[in-house]
Amino acid sequence: MNREEFMALESPEKAEELNVFIESGMSQKEAMAQIGVDLRDLMAAQVFFSKSEGKFMAKAVGGYANFHSDTTAEAPK
Repeated sequence: MNREEFMALESPEKAEELNVFIESGMSQKEAMAQIGVDLRDLMAAQVFFSKSEGKFMAKAVGGYANFHSDTTAEAPK
């Protein structure tokens, strides 16, 4: 799989693809090098490496939330 094919996948699928390399005994950097991605690519895709679990995980955060929608400052605090 090349970088373009990888980036077209959904985040959980990206994590699964990288974890195949981890399961074969490669390090985090070696797995990323096999596909040709860097940390910026993974951060944009919301895929992170969990050191405690030793594998890649997808942490998708969807939707838009505006926590400051009260611009009049009349909301109870």
